[in-house]
Amino acid sequence: MAQTIRVVVVDDEAPYRAALQKTLTLMPECQLIGLCKDGQEALEVCLADPPDVLLTDLNMPRMGGIDLIRKLLKQEKNVKVVVLTVQEDDETVYEAFRAGALGYLLKTSTPQDVIEAIRLANQGEAKITPRIAAKVIEDFRKVDEEEEGDESELYVLSDRETEILEYVAQGLRNKDIAAKLCIAEKTVKNHVSNILKALQVNSRTEAAMKAVKAKLVEKG
Repeated sequence: MAQTIRVVVVDDEAPYRAALQKTLTLMPECQLIGLCKDGQEALEVCLADPPDVLLTDLNMPRMGGIDLIRKLLKQEKNVKVVVLTVQEDDETVYEAFRAGALGYLLKTSTPQDVIEAIRLANQGEAKITPRIAAKVIEDFRKVDEEEEGDESELYVLSDRETEILEYVAQGLRNKDIAAKLCIAEKTVKNHVSNILKALQVNSRTEAAMKAVKAKLVEKG
């Protein structure tokens, strides 16, 4: 039996909350411990009984999603956050990741996308709507092209770590990387942990973006 994943959902639109609640019934291991209508309510619920995963909208009354993420993770660092929103402008996307979001989905995502994002987040891995991922990577490439010099000398990675970082930047999960390299998934997890420390980042998404900017991985 799959391990229980305790989830809090927050969205200010009642019909969409109901739809998400119905979606999560398709996920046997999900325990919905909070269904909240705004960021302030969600913060109170999460601090009283921290979930494994918080699924949050961004534009909400009383407290927006980005403030919610920032305030929650300041006190409960182990909560994994997945954003589910209509907002896809650069500033909002970057603010969400800087605040500590792990995954980022648009509301055009399918129920299976939402379920997969929650499962991945619970494992410390990210699911990002492809359009958002492409936007973020492309923006970092543009910045990289405008800047002089090669920052790769700042980061010391082994050949294996660099190889794994390439796959991380492609969005592959640990088990997929392990299969490609014919090594144990636990070994990949250890390498990823070392990569995050070396790049001084907190998530795989940040590592991928920083790797592109610092020319540690190919742009293609």
